[in-house]
Amino acid sequence: MGGDNAEYKVIRNSVYLSDADGITKSRTLTVEGELDIPITVRLAQKVDSDVTVSLVFSQEDLDIYNSANSTEYQCMEDLPSDVTVTIPAGSITANYTLHVGDYAASGVTYAIPVRLDNVNNGDVMVSSGQGKFVYVLSKPLIVSVPVMKGVGSEGTGVIAGGEWGFEVNAWTFEAWIRMSGYNTNNQSFFRSGTTNPGNIFMRFGDSNRPFNYLQVKLYGGEVKTEANLEAGKWYHWAMVYDGTTFTIYRNGEKDVEFQPTRPAKMVMEYARMMDTGSMFRDECSISQARFWKVARTQTEIQANMYYEVNPDNSGLIAYWPMDDKNGNIFRDISGNGRDMTAAYGVIQRWEDGIRFDGK
Repeated sequence: MGGDNAEYKVIRNSVYLSDADGITKSRTLTVEGELDIPITVRLAQKVDSDVTVSLVFSQEDLDIYNSANSTEYQCMEDLPSDVTVTIPAGSITANYTLHVGDYAASGVTYAIPVRLDNVNNGDVMVSSGQGKFVYVLSKPLIVSVPVMKGVGSEGTGVIAGGEWGFEVNAWTFEAWIRMSGYNTNNQSFFRSGTTNPGNIFMRFGDSNRPFNYLQVKLYGGEVKTEANLEAGKWYHWAMVYDGTTFTIYRNGEKDVEFQPTRPAKMVMEYARMMDTGSMFRDECSISQARFWKVARTQTEIQANMYYEVNPDNSGLIAYWPMDDKNGNIFRDISGNGRDMTAAYGVIQRWEDGIRFDGK
């Protein structure tokens, strides 16, 4: 029989990263000050001689990871070079500790890509599936937030300055929002676009009680979430229009969607928050408000909702962290000059130490 004479391929021993021994090829590490990262290198089988392998920290590897995962991580600076790890004869593991000093995030999420390379033992190869890993460094987003209420007549609130009147093909608005209650309707937290039918109007509560739902009216249509929002709870909301479908994401998960009638031109003439005046009776806090001229994907939303994003991202229309504590101005840190000004009496007070990092 032909099978009796088959030659069986000898499976070579391999070396791999312990952290890469699984489906997930990255891990997020919380950085509060300095940090030591233990990197463990393992053999599939013991050998009777030392095995030395190189550790490579490469920007190119991180570029590949970012492209595959829709992330925008930047490689940590001043990573070591010429690093080797030796697994002694008869052993199966060896460790290397990478020290990371404290740093300022400045809107950037840093990451450390590590790859195994150059094994000195000819009987051992680098595992093809477990030889790379990415450590994502998370600076906890611990910020001050404004506690706001509506004042005056409709149209009074928090108004963006700068140049407007530009056309887009898609857009996204996202922010962390907390309401003290949902005790009345028509509490508008963001509005943009043009006059009808080009208006984009986001609010809590319409005519139907109870009012603990989010409703968006745009381009002659409307959609709303279930009436199950809890008072005093932070939600991350992302409203995305890709030119065909409008989708609301709640805490990174798809909530509702519909297909409005797309206007001939989608023009952004202005941006306002809290602009339904004294009808906005409950207290509202908003943090990390980002307005994009692109349709952010669910992966991008989930990857960045707990962190600052790079303010130099070319897709930003405006980026308002809302953590200024400086009078009544909310800075646009995108460099596009669209600072927001709160009307007198809108900002009730500030709360410090609010943490957004998924914990």
